[in-house]
Amino acid sequence: MSHTKFYSKAYFYDLLFRFKNLKNENQTLIDLYLNLNGKLPTSFLDIAAGPGGNAIEMSKRGIASSALDYSKDMVEYGLEKAAEENTKITYFQADMRDFKLDKPVELAAMFMVSTGYLLTSEDMLAHLKTVAQNLTPKGVYVVEMPHPVDLFAVGKYTLAEWEEKWQEKWEQRWEEKWEHTEGDTTVSLQWGDERDPFDPITQIRNVTARLKFKTPTDSGEIVDHSSQREYSYQEIKALIALSGVFEIKKIIGDWNISIPFSNEKESRRMILVLQKI
Repeated sequence: MSHTKFYSKAYFYDLLFRFKNLKNENQTLIDLYLNLNGKLPTSFLDIAAGPGGNAIEMSKRGIASSALDYSKDMVEYGLEKAAEENTKITYFQADMRDFKLDKPVELAAMFMVSTGYLLTSEDMLAHLKTVAQNLTPKGVYVVEMPHPVDLFAVGKYTLAEWEEKWQEKWEQRWEEKWEHTEGDTTVSLQWGDERDPFDPITQIRNVTARLKFKTPTDSGEIVDHSSQREYSYQEIKALIALSGVFEIKKIIGDWNISIPFSNEKESRRMILVLQKI
């Protein structure tokens, strides 16, 4: 279902995503829940949680936190990390299309581009219904998705700017590259390749993940491939309505409530704020 080899390197993955502002993301989640329900959440679920950083940070706030991921390596790493940070989370391996918590939670979230692993509309519907079943009445689910500009490669630029940037944007369209060094360990990631095949009928791309690492005792490169679905704004709206379990309450363009979802440059993401019906 995912980039199995890539996600098995949980520590390197964790280093690569240290740029995430967990406190800011979680505070935004809490503020969204508070605005909708008039109270603070007491329980939280992080879906496709990776190293479990958001769940761990929520737990430090005194919020009972759970996490799930499809990767066994990520689950084991997240539990170890929580123990090292002297906090406790419930973390389990599961398919995000079909899982059941011991007790429903008030707030759930999925970050980054994890929705891409839901390859069909049926997968997305199953996911939405499963999440709703694991939420309390009026529970809130916040889903971070890529901005549609990443699908259609348009918008956010004037015609003159677009003509100037076209070649550069086209060459970089399907690639993101970054590097992180911590102590004597360096890791880099190239996510996507302009040669990755895309099926316009299924909207599925075979995405290349290229991880390079260097430690005092080891170095190497892992190249992994996995299918990922790209969703448009209009179709995700329709799927949410079709699910019959959620209502879209708000859409923001970044982890800041004051930034609306739009074609403005500051709107980097499509973050859907859903409330259980």
